[in-house]
Amino acid sequence: MSAEEGGSPPPEEPAPPSSGEAAPPGSEGTGPGDPGDEAPPSPGEEAPPPSDEGPLHPATEAASALDAGSRSETGPVLSPSDYLNLIPSDERIILPEDEELDAHRVRAKPMLRLGQSMLSDMLSQSSHRSSRYRRSMSGIPNLQETLKERQARFRDARENRKMKIDPSYKYIFEILAEKLGLDLVTVEELILDCPSLEAFTHFFMKDGCKTLKFLYQEGDVPGLECGRTIVGATKGAKMMRLYIDNAAPEKLKGLCIFFVRCHSDIAINIKNIHEEVLFTVLDASTGILNGIKNMLSSVFLPAILATNNWGALNQSKQGESEKHIFTETISRYLSFLDGARVSIEGTVMLKKVDNIDFSKLHTFEEVTAAASNSETVRQLEEVLMTWYKQIEQVLIESEQMRKEADDSGPLTELEHWKRMSAKFNYIIEQIKGPTCKAVINVLNVAHSKLLKNWRDLDARITDTANESKDNVRYLYTLEKVCQPLYNYDLVSMLFKV
Repeated sequence: MSAEEGGSPPPEEPAPPSSGEAAPPGSEGTGPGDPGDEAPPSPGEEAPPPSDEGPLHPATEAASALDAGSRSETGPVLSPSDYLNLIPSDERIILPEDEELDAHRVRAKPMLRLGQSMLSDMLSQSSHRSSRYRRSMSGIPNLQETLKERQARFRDARENRKMKIDPSYKYIFEILAEKLGLDLVTVEELILDCPSLEAFTHFFMKDGCKTLKFLYQEGDVPGLECGRTIVGATKGAKMMRLYIDNAAPEKLKGLCIFFVRCHSDIAINIKNIHEEVLFTVLDASTGILNGIKNMLSSVFLPAILATNNWGALNQSKQGESEKHIFTETISRYLSFLDGARVSIEGTVMLKKVDNIDFSKLHTFEEVTAAASNSETVRQLEEVLMTWYKQIEQVLIESEQMRKEADDSGPLTELEHWKRMSAKFNYIIEQIKGPTCKAVINVLNVAHSKLLKNWRDLDARITDTANESKDNVRYLYTLEKVCQPLYNYDLVSMLFKV
């Protein structure tokens, strides 16, 4: 059949391109054929115009060759002009809408993975925090268990201490209950509040400690370590407590009951405790010096004067003299304690300043800044004038003539200068303290006119303190020489000359 009769075969329907691959228009509906054959153009189509741009770029040729090689064997090979038709012109390029672009964008997946990663991190942190919270909440029962275990351990320790109590302990408890005005059960509970009863063991054992001391005064409520719960006790509350030996606080301000052993080479038990152990009471509720003075004057000195068993001292006249010197020494010691108490009560305390923070006046910059403040300088000058008047009053009193008894002697003068020395030295210690130094430094930088009078007063108080110290040193050398003048009368001395 000729071409005129049958006409040209109609073009086949183009096959839809496969997913992800754009088939060129010239290859639609082509069957397998020789690579050298080329499909004739349809009657209604014109041949594409020849390209005026010259030969294709080498990269374009390489891409064409690669594309031709990757085609199926059944597809025809396109000419370079066909590939040029595949490149759309500017008029034929249609940009998709934003929604369509977002819908078909392939590189949106990494952004999705980033969002998932951020969300995963947030959930992980939240889970970590919640797990920490769960762990902290789960630790509360463990803490409660630990607290219960501690309470149980302290209760067991208290029971162990209670099991050590024997009749010898009971004897000590009975004396404490009588002197403190408490019942026996209360005394035992107060003793068991102490963490250890080793002091009893060391006191009762052979070659053990010679003393056993108890201090009854106000203190903090004991904690869990005492092994019992004190009903009604609040945080920071106070109660009367009974301390044993080294467990006692540093400052004695209550009753001190101490026991003394007569012999250390034998053990103390219930059979000999009545004979081997003595006790006494020191009442320090009004001050330790006053308590010691009252105990010596009311207990020890009367007992010494009433005794007749002085051993070998009763066999000679020298022994009688030694006894007399001993009792006089105790009497003078009592006078010394009383004088020390008066000296402490008579010490001059420089007025405290509450409206100025002296902790900020240490460095040179802080002192300079304070000196540049007129209000601060005025306040410090008022403080310095108050101290000046206090110290000047002490100096005036020391220079006044004092009245003395007719029987006063060198020892009376010694006691007077002891008190004056203590008073002056205490004032000098305050002047050398950080508070007074800070005031002087600020006023010195501010060129205050009061410093001239203050320096004169400082020199006077220093000279007076040195004078009293020298007098005390000199009178101490005369004490032994003057002591016989107090122990004997002039008539008896005539027989010794």
